[in-house]
Amino acid sequence: MTLRRSRTVFLAALILTVSGLRGAKAADFPPITPEEKALTAVPGEPNAPAVVLFKKGEIVMEGYYPSAVTVLPSYLRVQVRLKVLTEAGKNNGEVILSHNDEERLTRFKGRTVLPDGRVIPVPEDAKFFRKTSRRSLTTAVAFPAVQVGAILDYQYELEFHTIFRLKPWYFSEELPVRYSEIVYRIPTALEVQEWSRAPLREKIQRRVDRNARGYVTTAWAENLPALPDEPYGPPFADLAAQMILLPSASKGRLIHISLFESWQAVCALLGTSSQEVLRHDRAVQERTPAVAGPGAPGDKARALYRFVRDQIENNDEIGVAVDSERALDQVLTERKGSRAEKALLLFRMLKIAGLTPKLIWAADRGLGAIDLQLPNPSWFDTMLVRVDLDGKAVYLDPSDRSLGFGHLRPGYEGSPALLCDAEKPVSLVLPAAAHEQNLRRAELDLTLDDKGRVTGTGTLRLTGQPAWERIGREEPTKSVQAWREWLENRFREHRISDVKVAESPDEETVTVTWSMAQRQEEALGDETTLAPSSPLGPLTQLLVQPAGSRRTGVYFDYPWREEVELHLRWAEGWRVQAAPAEKTVAGAAGSLAVQVETRPDGRSLVYTRRVDVPRRAFESSPQYEAIRSLLSDVEKNDGQKLVLVHR
Repeated sequence: MTLRRSRTVFLAALILTVSGLRGAKAADFPPITPEEKALTAVPGEPNAPAVVLFKKGEIVMEGYYPSAVTVLPSYLRVQVRLKVLTEAGKNNGEVILSHNDEERLTRFKGRTVLPDGRVIPVPEDAKFFRKTSRRSLTTAVAFPAVQVGAILDYQYELEFHTIFRLKPWYFSEELPVRYSEIVYRIPTALEVQEWSRAPLREKIQRRVDRNARGYVTTAWAENLPALPDEPYGPPFADLAAQMILLPSASKGRLIHISLFESWQAVCALLGTSSQEVLRHDRAVQERTPAVAGPGAPGDKARALYRFVRDQIENNDEIGVAVDSERALDQVLTERKGSRAEKALLLFRMLKIAGLTPKLIWAADRGLGAIDLQLPNPSWFDTMLVRVDLDGKAVYLDPSDRSLGFGHLRPGYEGSPALLCDAEKPVSLVLPAAAHEQNLRRAELDLTLDDKGRVTGTGTLRLTGQPAWERIGREEPTKSVQAWREWLENRFREHRISDVKVAESPDEETVTVTWSMAQRQEEALGDETTLAPSSPLGPLTQLLVQPAGSRRTGVYFDYPWREEVELHLRWAEGWRVQAAPAEKTVAGAAGSLAVQVETRPDGRSLVYTRRVDVPRRAFESSPQYEAIRSLLSDVEKNDGQKLVLVHR
């Protein structure tokens, strides 16, 4: 990212630099202690497959070493030592490091130390780079000769190019951690603010030392438990003990320049780059009237949203910072932009069309809870546009072609956000759709003929988030095939044919229709059995742990409603021998309603099943038990069959 030229030199002097001098030789691995050699199990976690013996990070803020000449790029040095304890722990012999174009991985060094003391370095060809998007990269490193009792050592540096993506240091891991430490070296000319979080109540200890260069803040934690990995549990960042020192201001005898001092300062800092981008908009001004059309404000907003959503390709760059040297006209001409650039383009077009949009910074809840008490722009991974229509605030996300007008991805619904205004930033909570709008509804019309063979048709309708999950994920022909396979898996005794799929991102709906016929070899002639909850059921309990052994809450992607309606007719000479019992359950977690209505003609029935889960989070033990109980009731209900026999 290139900042406004008038600020480039100043901001460069505030970016984090190498741990020690730029050209310093990487330290050798620390000697392995007798205790590390002897360790075979983790106290309190006897089943741990492996353990992180230590992980250490060190960051030096520019100005701490006055002899340093180069201020860009910046570096974070990390050292990790891990020990394999069981056969299952050998899976940790591959280390995956995530980084991006602004966090270049350098100076990786690794080794395997075998129980007999032999040392096997990680060869160069053991590193595999993979580009997961235009900006996101992963480096996978396969350690050699991994066995039970082996110790894996590795260290690396991350090279930074911006201060707008500063992340906390995570003391915790998915494995037990014996010792974790982060060291910040802070010059006297820089003010910082500390933020930390320890959700599992780990003790983070701190020590601040002063010397001639400035301050050294060391924070550490010992004997951290492995983070729970439970079905539908919270994200890693919600559970991990973590800490960050954020540059808040640069100070001197005559100056005080705000950085991440407050949200007002952050919005002013990043707003400067956004204003530079918005200033170059001649082509945008010429294009907007034709795209918006002559309609009412709502019609114009919809047309402009569809244009930016569909005609401007995403380049996979996330975050709310933009390159001030990249003009808005360039985004329009190239038909490609980041999430923030697409939001700025929509913002400007709406403004030209006479509306009054606002820019909103938003964060995906699935990546971890944010804390708006800390003015850190790296909390946010996308920029939205809010526009008021008919007295209602409508939030627009043009970065996803599967999203309809005014719809948000599930990770953003109900999450904290920021209206970024340099004069008066405002925190807010994004709206969330009611659970009944996130609907899966299956309708089946089946007939049992006199030979005991079932045939008929089906329709599946998805709305809201269930539809968003499917829209545009595959090419049309592949989508039809995927749905066919899905249906065949749920109706194993039937042949599925004539599958049709209709997707509408603007309405956020998916409709699937099909025909089905029981295979001749599956028809018994005198008896037939159906699972009436199909294709959405039968449900298998999602939460198998009792409340007493569950360590975390449950966090579904979104609340939902699920409906099945089966119309069944049968030929003369057949009768219902067994049918699911009618049932109504309503509680704090949601509800289940099952009805079976036999028609007056005596040869048809209607089975309906509805499940409502009106909330997405169940955080306390009673709440967990309530949702688990509801899902258990659904599972028991779905286990009941509909049986018809020939008289």
